[in-house]
Amino acid sequence: MIRIVIYPSDIMALTNKSNSYARKEIQRIKKALNKQNHHMLTIKEYCEYYAFDINEVTALLDRFERK
Repeated sequence: MIRIVIYPSDIMALTNKSNSYARKEIQRIKKALNKQNHHMLTIKEYCEYYAFDINEVTALLDRFERK
């Protein structure tokens, strides 16, 4: 499935951290990017923030979704 929004469950799967950590992480990145609370954080923005390869991240997320 193709999607652009990253969710706390995705960050939990990628980092092996808790739900509360993942939610705080989204808020922290949104604040750094000057996004408003109602704006969504994209997978691309998450990857750019951490200098992750977007192809690797999306491949991992696809694998997690299929389980």
